[in-house]
Amino acid sequence: MVSIFALLALPALAFEVRTDELGQEVRWRRHTIRYRVNPEGDHGLSVAAVDTLIAAATREWTDPVSGKLAFANSGKTAIRTARHDDDANAIYFEDDWKEDPGLLAVTYLWSTTDGEIVGFDMALNSEHHDWAIDGSPEANDLLNTLSHEFGHALGIEHSPVVEMATMYPSSPLGEVKKRDLHTDDIHAVEHLYARTANGATALHSATIHGSPALLALLLSHGADPNAASKSG
Repeated sequence: MVSIFALLALPALAFEVRTDELGQEVRWRRHTIRYRVNPEGDHGLSVAAVDTLIAAATREWTDPVSGKLAFANSGKTAIRTARHDDDANAIYFEDDWKEDPGLLAVTYLWSTTDGEIVGFDMALNSEHHDWAIDGSPEANDLLNTLSHEFGHALGIEHSPVVEMATMYPSSPLGEVKKRDLHTDDIHAVEHLYARTANGATALHSATIHGSPALLALLLSHGADPNAASKSG
């Protein structure tokens, strides 16, 4: 199953979570989610900045459920394509973008038939969009987008009503408000992970869906935010 996620936030229970074809909410069951980074690409940012901001985005989501969930950087990779069988959970910039050019980033999510997320890949659009780390009004803020996409990696979908939410489905140039989680986003991650057993990974015989869920963030230049929310 593949999903595309974007940015937004509402009062209580405005959030939405990913469900599979059987209506099951999908979530990770392992405590530590490992990822690898390919910092190459036509984006003009330093490797150190990319690594630092990825780590900062993961902490936004794990801090509200401290002890129940963690991300860990497993090092660098040369991967620049989305696939589950590499077991990499790769985060990379894509100079030859194959999705809608209006999308800033796409998160591909794989889950099993019993609702367990078992992998993700995150692609950042470096062909059609400029990136910055300082909130420049002429570029897209990397941490702003990463924070949104990591919500998708955890199984959280767009929050299309609360404009202050990290999971709101669109983002204008220079926006930085999605760097920090809104109450709605916190409710979403708590809903999925606050009651998860520490470090527990369920043993099962479920199979992985053939296609991943595709989740993305849309650059809002007068575009319809709903265009960034689609499932495959």
